[in-house]
Amino acid sequence: MEPKQDNPIAGSQVAPSAEARNPHDRPGTVAAAVAFSCIGVFGILAAPILAQALGSQLGFGPEQIGRIVSAEIFGGALASIAASLWIRSLDWRLAGGLAIIVVIAANLLSSFQSDANLLAGLRFVAGFAGQGTAFAVAIGIINRSSQHDRNFAFSIAAQVSVGVLTLLALPPLAQRFGVAGVLLPLAILAAAVLTLLPWVPDSATRAAADSDEPVAGRAPAASGGRGPAIAALACLLIWCTGLGGIWTFLLRIGEAGGLSATGAGQAIAISTTVGVSGALAASWLAGRGGRVLPVGVALLVQAGAILMLQGDFSFLRFAVTAAVFQSFWNFTGPYLMGSVASADPDGRISVLIPAAQTGGFALGPFLAGQLMSGDSLLAANYVGAAGCGLALVLFLATALRPGSRARG
Repeated sequence: MEPKQDNPIAGSQVAPSAEARNPHDRPGTVAAAVAFSCIGVFGILAAPILAQALGSQLGFGPEQIGRIVSAEIFGGALASIAASLWIRSLDWRLAGGLAIIVVIAANLLSSFQSDANLLAGLRFVAGFAGQGTAFAVAIGIINRSSQHDRNFAFSIAAQVSVGVLTLLALPPLAQRFGVAGVLLPLAILAAAVLTLLPWVPDSATRAAADSDEPVAGRAPAASGGRGPAIAALACLLIWCTGLGGIWTFLLRIGEAGGLSATGAGQAIAISTTVGVSGALAASWLAGRGGRVLPVGVALLVQAGAILMLQGDFSFLRFAVTAAVFQSFWNFTGPYLMGSVASADPDGRISVLIPAAQTGGFALGPFLAGQLMSGDSLLAANYVGAAGCGLALVLFLATALRPGSRARG
């Protein structure tokens, strides 16, 4: 008797015995996907520290720094779009290995480059052929696994943890060694990930995944073509737009509330560390009751926390509110990304997840900035809360569409 097939957006049920037969659920393969996803966000994690090093060591101005940093992040976003063309045809192990080699080489060359134009070109290559391609391989693996939400949660927890370590370890190295102090450690970390390359599915595993037979442990996709997957991706884009609007101005909001720049920065660092718990909670809860209730509660809590991030603050109030916001932020991400993967059996839409995330984080600050008037930062709160609200409406409209068997 076949297992019940639920709405992939709301959450699907997978037979445990079948899960064990899915090669993409092997612990080593999941670990490789998580590690590759961390490489995929190097450009975002290191951006503030790299920007400071470019200014202090090389004397670059804001325009040059912005061009260099943006080139890397844009390259990563463009890579996820390009991946939709090759994700079903190229050998993932080969693509992943080449991506890591590009990251190592580009970081080595960039460490000793002082020309802004050449440096921007190198960072674009690092983002496009390196980090973005590595991220696409990670998304491809998780897309073919049985437990999308859980594995996305592991990847987010790892990314946040690497981000915290980056904030702690790289600034002192940047002060001493400049740009090399930022990029060489990342090259070493990428080289370490090469040890997991044998666990990345090769062409034989990929060919089996691309066959007409469903991968063991994965429920067949619901009817409706690519519509549900595209709707889930749009939901992710809207949500990330809201996050980008509030996150970009969070330090300034703390300062406007009466905290020093150092104090606000410390509070955000604490909240970021606490925020890992959200992803870990999602990894534990994934598959235990669908997505509707967890996503609904999490988005409402985020919107409430965002609206509370205004006015005067004590250090404790700001840190706690930011921690609640980031914890539920990291809790929501795996479910929304999992909803894309569940509705996308061939992976062509799932590989656009990084583009949706990056695009949202670029669009959010732009919208908030356009809406700001004078010294008021309230537009950032409104953009953030609106993003959560609109994402919730679209998510529920998709997950609870007429005819769905699943209601979370």
